[in-house]
Formats: sequence, structure tokens, C-alpha cells
Amino acid sequence: MIYDISIIIMLALFLLSFVVFIRWILKNIFGFNIHNLSCIRVAFISLLSGVLIVGLGYQLRTSDQKRIDEQNESKVALESKKKTKAKSESKAASESKKRAKAKSESKAASESKKRARAKSESKAASESKKRARAKSESKAASESKKRARAKSESKAASESKKRARAKSESKVALESKKRARAKSESKAASESKKRARAKSKSEVSSAKKKKKQHSDTYQNIETIFNMHTIKYLSNRRIFNKGSAVALRDFKVIDFGADKMKQYHVLIAPKNAPKTYFLLVFGDNIYKGRITYSSKITVLGSLNGKSRVNDSQINSGIAQRYLGKRDILVLIDRIQVKN
Repeated sequence: MIYDISIIIMLALFLLSFVVFIRWILKNIFGFNIHNLSCIRVAFISLLSGVLIVGLGYQLRTSDQKRIDEQNESKVALESKKKTKAKSESKAASESKKRAKAKSESKAASESKKRARAKSESKAASESKKRARAKSESKAASESKKRARAKSESKAASESKKRARAKSESKVALESKKRARAKSESKAASESKKRARAKSKSEVSSAKKKKKQHSDTYQNIETIFNMHTIKYLSNRRIFNKGSAVALRDFKVIDFGADKMKQYHVLIAPKNAPKTYFLLVFGDNIYKGRITYSSKITVLGSLNGKSRVNDSQINSGIAQRYLGKRDILVLIDRIQVKN
């Protein structure tokens, strides 16, 4: 390349000097003056002529020079190709790296999303299972409670039915016994009355005198205690003032008889029907008949406060009196008016 440029410059200078020499010859020897031939034009013509000459010389080069030029050109072309290829390869590698990086990042993001989604789904599934388990357990517990309640209620109902049945049966049996006893006692009493009437006529006057003297030693309970508040007094006061008292014409509230053939009788005064007195006695005290319309007079002593318990209920006294306050009476003598 430098060789070509030097040749072109030399040829241009040669042509310039040649043109200037020709102009001098034409002007000085032949007297021919070219007015419009300026230096710039001369230089342009010279350069153009030099380029033409150099191009002609380039075409007329030797084979060695052509081979060298071709080798140089092929070398330059090869270098240019290598540079272009390296540049394209580096660009392709960078593009490939970018794509791989973007792909790996997108893959990592998708994996992260999948893991997060799987984690949230597993968490939601575990929460759902926990809720379902808690719901089923609460439902099972409520069902168990319902069953236990139903079982206890059915058991209580069956027990209540059994008690009611036993009570009704015992009451029926008691009534039957009472009727049979009353019938037999009335029959025996009529017979005894007939037999003893003659005998007792002579003893009536003496017995009346003894009864009168005996009853005069017992004070009327209603003059000693207030019948409405006696059940709230202490046992000490009842014991102190309740000896040798008479409960006159108390009405029968309820009664029954146990397996030991003892009567359990609840009585109350006329003016205080909610104040109960409990009498417990056997055939040695009284053998006659007792009904709900009977009026009882008792001579005896008060034995403290108590409450109606299961033994009285089992004897035949109504269930509604269970736990009611009552006052116990020790009986010396009892008289029943039917």
C-alpha cells in the first residue's frame, strides 16, 4: 500500500513538472500562451494522469507482486473474517449466556413459585384437615354428649318409672292392707265390743277417772309454742319445753307403713297446716284404723327437729314431702277419731 502511494506521488510530481515544462516551452519558444490553464487545473490534471498511470502500472504488475498483494489481501480478509467471526461468536456467546441466565432465572422463579404454591397448598390442606378433624371431633363429642345425656335421661326416666311403679304398687298394697286390716279390725272390734261391752260397763267410770287424771298432766302444745315458728327453734328449746305435751285434734297430712309394721304418720295443727309432726308407732301403741280424715290426739314429748327422709317415703308418704321439716314426737298415748 505504501509502495503504491509513493509511486502515485512520484508520478504526480513528474506529470506536474512535465506539464509546467511543456507550458514553458509553448510560451517561450513557440509564443503560444494558454491563459485558462491555472495551477489547480494543472495539478488536478496531473493527479488524474498519475492515477491513470498508477492504475495502468498496477495492472501491469509482476506475478510476484500480484501474489504478494493477493496474499496480503487474503490475509487481511482472513483477519477481518476472524475478527468478524470472533465478534459474532462473542456476541452469540454473550447472547447465549444472557438467554441461559434468563432461562435459569425464569426456571428458578418458576420453581420458587411452584414451591411456594405447593407449600401454600400443603399448608391449606393441613389447615383444612385440622379443621375437618376438629369439626369431626367436636361433632363426635357432641354426639357422645347427646348419647350420654339421652342414656342418662332414659335411665333416669326408667328409674323414675320404676320408683313410681314401686310407689304405686306399695301404695296399692298399703291401701289393700289398710282395707283388709281395717275390715278385720272392724270385725274384731265389733266382736270385741260385743264381748267387752258387758265387762267394760263396770270399768268405764274408773277408766274415765284415770284418763282424766292422766291427761291433765300433759300441757297443750299450742299454748307453749307458736305453731308457725316452732320448726325454726333450736332443739335445745324444743327439748326443754316439749316434754309432757298434748297434740289435740291434729289432722292427718299423709301416712304409710313399713315392713316392720310400723306406722309413719305426718300430722299438722289446724291453724298451721305447713308445720308437720312425725309419729312413728306400732301395734303396741295403736291397732285401729287411720284415714286422711282422721283427727289424732297424742300425749307424749317432742324429740327434736328432723326432715322427711327416704324411709318415710318408702313407707308410703308422698314424694312431695321429701326433705320437708318436721318435729319428732315420742308417743305415750294416741287417740284417733275417724
